[in-house]
Amino acid sequence: MRALNESLISRALPALAFMIVLSGGVHAQLLKKNDYGVGVTVAVYQFDDARSKQFAEVNKLNQTASTPEEEMDVITRSFGAEEVKFRYVRSIGLRESESFTDSQPMNERQFTFTITPRIITKNDVSFDFTAKYADKVLLEVKGATVGSYETVMLRGGRGGFGVREFSGPDGVEKAPETRALLVTITPTVTTARSLQNKPSDISRPTDQFGSRLELTESDIFVMPAVINRAPIKFPPGASVTGSITLEGIVTPEGRVTNVRILDTPDTALNPKAIEAFRQYRFNPPKLNGRATYATFRETIILGKQGTL
Repeated sequence: MRALNESLISRALPALAFMIVLSGGVHAQLLKKNDYGVGVTVAVYQFDDARSKQFAEVNKLNQTASTPEEEMDVITRSFGAEEVKFRYVRSIGLRESESFTDSQPMNERQFTFTITPRIITKNDVSFDFTAKYADKVLLEVKGATVGSYETVMLRGGRGGFGVREFSGPDGVEKAPETRALLVTITPTVTTARSLQNKPSDISRPTDQFGSRLELTESDIFVMPAVINRAPIKFPPGASVTGSITLEGIVTPEGRVTNVRILDTPDTALNPKAIEAFRQYRFNPPKLNGRATYATFRETIILGKQGTL
């Protein structure tokens, strides 16, 4: 019996060793395939740098805020930034080394930013970020690292993207103003397969009927860029909160058709939101250098009429 056991063990050990090696190889392969992605929230602010205290170009906030108003309060108290005003926010899900460029009209010119997560680990993200206004670089940072669920604030230069609010004959009015740039970036690390709000969710090429076009690796698609937004017009004194998400088809002429509501806090708001979205104008989407049709999705924060 002892001899039989020894024989069985001697034959089992090589097989067990092979299983351990194979298991290690499979585990490594799974880790390689199950790569990380990151959901990034980018918030854009203006501030009066002439009246503010001096602070570094890259700063970590001591807390992550849940609203722009809360974040502005943290920035003012922690860094002595004066007249901080929220401009807009964008959330996007990206894979490692995947770049995303967003464009927003500000004072009849385009404000654009490009963000690229260069390295994503389980705990943090290292990214490059560039912001421009009217083709002038206001901010350029490379290799900034921030932990998952933390917030980093970037200080940029001055540009004509700012606005000044004042009381006029028709109520609160706005005028262009030169202001300095502040940007906050809050990443949330996740697996690439569970990413939400990916670039393809925001915009993807279609035919004129809205049917999705399948792209090859050699195809180059450029998302439509908003050049003019129309605010949702509510009755005077109306109090609206929450956000509403719409999607439409942008034509090669830069207009919006086939608008539909994807999410709303109140269906009574839908007609006004659709009416406003149809008035948007775009630099048209392009596929391999030619203007094409594409979807475009936008989430509007109702209280501030900012984008998400």
